[in-house]
Order: sequence, then C-alpha cells, then structure tokens
Amino acid sequence: MSPCRPTAARHAAWTLAISLSLLTVPGHAQRVIVPSSNSGVQTTGGPSSESGQFLGDLGAPAPEMPATPVTPGKPGDTPPPTVDTAWPPAPQEPASADGCSKPLTGRGTTYHVGPGQAIAELTDVPWLSLRAGDVVNIYHRAEPYRTKIGIRAQGTADAPVVIHGVTDAKCNRPVISGQNAVTARDAAAAGFFSKQYSEALGLVFIYKSRDQAWGSRPKHIRIENLKITGAHKDNRYTAQDGSIGTFSGGAAGIYAIVVEDLAIENCEITRNGNGVFVNSKSEDEASRNVFIRHNRIWDNGNVGSWFEHNLYVQTARALYEGNYIGQLIPGAKGSSMKDRSSGTVVRFNHIVAAARAIDLVEIEGGVRQILKDPLYPQAWVYGNLIVNDFRNPGYASVKLIHWGGDNDERYFRQGTLHFYNNTVLHNSTQAQAWYMALFDMPTAQQKVDAQSNLFINQGTTQMRVGHEGGTIEFNGTNWISRDWAEAAPTSQVKVAIKGKLLSQPAPGLGPDLRPRTGAAGTDLADNAAGLPPVGYQFAEPAGIVRRIQSGRAMDLGAFEHR
Repeated sequence: MSPCRPTAARHAAWTLAISLSLLTVPGHAQRVIVPSSNSGVQTTGGPSSESGQFLGDLGAPAPEMPATPVTPGKPGDTPPPTVDTAWPPAPQEPASADGCSKPLTGRGTTYHVGPGQAIAELTDVPWLSLRAGDVVNIYHRAEPYRTKIGIRAQGTADAPVVIHGVTDAKCNRPVISGQNAVTARDAAAAGFFSKQYSEALGLVFIYKSRDQAWGSRPKHIRIENLKITGAHKDNRYTAQDGSIGTFSGGAAGIYAIVVEDLAIENCEITRNGNGVFVNSKSEDEASRNVFIRHNRIWDNGNVGSWFEHNLYVQTARALYEGNYIGQLIPGAKGSSMKDRSSGTVVRFNHIVAAARAIDLVEIEGGVRQILKDPLYPQAWVYGNLIVNDFRNPGYASVKLIHWGGDNDERYFRQGTLHFYNNTVLHNSTQAQAWYMALFDMPTAQQKVDAQSNLFINQGTTQMRVGHEGGTIEFNGTNWISRDWAEAAPTSQVKVAIKGKLLSQPAPGLGPDLRPRTGAAGTDLADNAAGLPPVGYQFAEPAGIVRRIQSGRAMDLGAFEHR
C-alpha cells in the first residue's frame, strides 16, 4: 500500500450515514466566569459565531476552484503572507508553568466529577446537554476513567464549553482510557452513535445530532489537562446497546467529524490509532479553527500502517504551538503530524520525526471552504526543533518535510512554505539510509522560503535539500552541515542561494540542542519582512517561553543563546 493513500476519505465514507439523536437541553441560570478560549486578540478575520457565515470573515476569497485540473501557476504567484493580518493569532503561554491545574468555574453550569465530587463517574455527566459557558471539571484519581464520550455542544467565543482536567498535587493529569470503556449514559439513552459508522471511531467524539440542522456544528470547545489514551484497535469497549465493540484502526483519542474553534491544550495524547483526528469531508461539514497547544502527543499509530498519525487535521486554519510531538509506536509507518488545512502554522514545537516529521498536503475532496481561503496556498513553520534520529525506536524519515500534496493534483497547495528559525537535526548512518531529503515537494509549483535555520547532519547519510520537485530558496542567512547535496540527479528540484549559506565543521550546540557560546549562527538571524515574528521558543516538557534577543541580532535556529 502506498504511504500517500489518504485516510480521511475512508473516514468520510464511514461517517456519511451517521445517525444521532437530540436530548432535551436544560436551561442554565447560573452565570459565573470562565477564562477565554481566544488564542490571541480577537480581530477581523477571527472565528465567526455563526456557522452560516463560514469563512465569511477571512478576507477576500480566492478564485473559485474549477472541478477539473488547472494549469499550475508559478510558485511566486501566491498572495503575500500579510494577506490576512489576523492570522496567525498571538502566541499563548501555558496557563501554568508546571502543568498543574485547579478547578474552573463556568459562566453556565459547572460539573465536578471524581472522588468526593457530586458526580463520581464520567458516564453520568450530561455530555449531550452541555451549553455555552459550561465547565466539566474532571479530578485526578489513581484509576483511569473509562468512558466513551459524545460532545455536540455549541459554546461561544466568550463562553466556551470546557472539558477541564484537575491535576493532583504532583501535576498528574486525570486519565480517560478507551480500554474497556463504557459508553456514557446519555449517549446510550439517545442512541447518539451509529453502530455502523461512528461508534468505533473515537474516545472523545465530536459531532452534531440528527435533530440539529444540517450544516450546524459543535463549536468553541476546549479540552485541556487530560491524558487521553486507548482508542486503539486492540482495545474493546461497551457499546451504547450493551454489546462489546472494538475500536477501528483509524480511531482517535479525540475524533471530530466537524467542529469550529476547537482548542486542545496541555494534554497527553498517546496509544491511540490517531492521536487527534479533525475532518472536513464536504462543503456542509467543513471544520475551521483548530488550535493544538502545549500538549505531549506521541506513541500513537498502528503497526505496519501508513494511515494513522499523532495528528491528522484538515480544517480552515490550523495552529500547532508549543507541543512535544513524538514518534509513533515502533512499527507504525505514519507521520508525526499530518495536516490538510489552509493557513497552517507550526511554531515553537519539539517534533521527533516518524516516517515524516511534518506532512502538509492538500485538502481531500476539494472542500470549497478550505480552497477559498486566501491562505490555502501557504504555510508557516518557524521556531521549531525538528529531530530525525534513526537510533529512536520508531520509524525515522528519509523525506522529512512534505509540502504541497500527495493525492489529487487539482487541489495541491501550490504556493510557499515559509520555513524559518528552525533547528533541524538528522542522525543516521548510510547503512540505515543512503540519503535523507529535507523537503519533499511533488511538482514545480511548490516553493520553500528558508531563512535563519540550522540544518545539522550528525551522521554519514547524505543530506539532500530537496526531493522530486519544487523550488528551495535560501534567503537571508542559513547554516548547513558540510557535504550537503541539492537533490538526486534525476529530480526536478531547483535550489537558489539568494543569501548566505554558511557551513562549519560543527554547529556548537549543547546536548539539549541549545546554542553554546561561540555557536554557529550567533547573532546572524534576519528579521524577515512580512512574516510572523519569532518572539518565543519551545520549553520542556511542553509549552513556550519568551525568546529574548541576547546580542545584536537573534541567533539562527529555534533557540536563543543566553
């Protein structure tokens, strides 16, 4: 089977006939305060509160995409990165430096679940009745909660629906496990899941109900401070009809058929098929605005399969910030992260490469709302530590960063990947991999604009800049290990060095891959005009801290020498 075969199309077929039911939603008189879910200042271009105005506030639309293939334009013909000044939103620092969390109080109803609380088990929470401003506080306990949850709530920007883990004194998150999980009582009573199409897809499952208007969607939902695990084909659960079911291969810890303004923050998501899966499968069911911040997402996937990933998201606008994104389980062949969105931003993360470290390809099915976003042809990857080490237990990568498309050329992202202030480390021997390529692009219509990066090769494998096609421009100042090559002799890759491409025997980084005194690239980073600023850097174990310039200019790479 080809590693390029998409999985979202299979999931779309599974979910086409999902039949859900609506429970009576009680009114809520209590009104108290919950922190905002906004990831930055809400400005023109931000989330719409009305699903009927989908993408109406994203600026001037791109030309209509024809149903038949078009003649690709030149890589430089895409809109400038400043076409929408509201994106990306301002960086958001973690709510706490140590990862600990205390109970929240919502503007609506606040539910407390766990030992000594009003509700003992997640099965008894009225999940399908959650409304704007409601908070579910889930308290840590020694045993995992084993509940399959359905969410259809519609929060608002200033009153999101918050699923909130309350950690113990040692900052341990409460665990929700799919292993031997039982379907929540309200979902079972309502017949929320379709046994044929949706029941096996996720542990936390997000979708509308049958009685909600077609085209409506859950919105403004925050999931935080939880460990979510066990939505895996090796695990069984009790279905809503009382029978025993098994998760599908493509199941996810968090699985959204369609959602607006979903934030997943400070979670550990591990040992699922997909860690997080967000779909856009049609014009009526197209997701928008997904924010993945300050999480540890690792060890997901299925042995022998290319089709599952730690993150698999296709939406209008996706932001990945301050996460540790690790390898998949040993033997799984998927990517550390796969994204089919518009305006994708990947910043200030620590990413450990699986078969690919970053896989940014086209929206499946040509969903018009994503294609019409003026930022569809572009993506921004900056301030990341990207490690590709063949000594790790899982699959590592010979084609590290995939940009443009892998399936339907009509909808390829034919524009620029802005790649700057990243530290990229590769380590393998030629016995493990004869070569590795930094950037893999399918046609001549994709381009990488590389600025202020460190590209480090610590092994004997040949480091190639490109693979297959596309244009790679080194602008400003970059540093690369010696003995690099442009691409294979038969490739169509074009490499243009328009700035300084430095090379020294060693980059001068410490074991933590932070620069030491005298490191290569000290004070040499460029202030890239028109690009989002690099004002933060990744902080262990997951999160971001402010990056303070320590010399006459920023340093190359993801970290500043202090």
